Amino acid sequence: MFIRNIMTAGVIVGVLFSVALTGCGTDGETGTLSLRITDAPYPLDLIAEAKVTIEKVEVHVSDSPTEDSGFITIPLDAPRTFNLLDLRGGVTESLVNAKLSEGTYGQIRLVVSSGYIKLNDDREFNLDVPSGSQSGIKIFPNPPITVTGGLTTELVLDFDVGQSFLPIPAAPKKVEEINEFKFKPVIRVVNSTSTGSISGSVTNQNDASPIEDATLAAFEGTVEIASTSSKSDGSYLLSGLPAGTYDITASHSEFTNSTRTVTVDAGNETGETNFSLTPQP
Repeated sequence: MFIRNIMTAGVIVGVLFSVALTGCGTDGETGTLSLRITDAPYPLDLIAEAKVTIEKVEVHVSDSPTEDSGFITIPLDAPRTFNLLDLRGGVTESLVNAKLSEGTYGQIRLVVSSGYIKLNDDREFNLDVPSGSQSGIKIFPNPPITVTGGLTTELVLDFDVGQSFLPIPAAPKKVEEINEFKFKPVIRVVNSTSTGSISGSVTNQNDASPIEDATLAAFEGTVEIASTSSKSDGSYLLSGLPAGTYDITASHSEFTNSTRTVTVDAGNETGETNFSLTPQP
């Protein structure tokens, strides 16, 4: 699930940032910040595992006098490693829950120390990310995060595997063509209070059997806004979509692509957006 233009507002290097408020609105000086991890799709016929290790999370208070003076460290019990291939199709896993003072937070620094990828031919690549392991990956949510006393603000960090793990040479057709990888974590930032979602299923037109690992992508014109992959039962969920109209494309290497136009309303799920794909000749 993701925005591609890395330097536009709301997207810095690469993570989905969904913000939601839950709980009862009681008075209080602190609220809870909950960080969860999820994944955008990749050509899964080439890789067996794709992992990231997160060492530390920091948030920055918006009204601090200087950028460097307002950071608050959110402690992790230990470095956390996530296999992003376990987090497809809208699945998430908790990174951390932390109490924070009420207020506005305009930046997150995610300290990612390393990446790891295992190909389907059993070759393994351990990858460093110097900027991520030192100063941290800077994420600027737009609008900034608001923490309210007595409420939980939930953020979903969506790693785009296809943009984060860059094979060399680029665009390989076969796994044996890959010689190495560059690791450059990619993140998308979306405020879920003003977004909706699309759900449905992907099936084989010939026998109505479910298609697993089809890529579902939402486009606004030629710009890809979000993507996900279908589960073993063919179901999918595209979340974090701002209200508007999108062209939704379902694709798989063994089938012909299909596109539908769907309108998304903020706060709602547009269900039954189903695709029936024709096998490639």
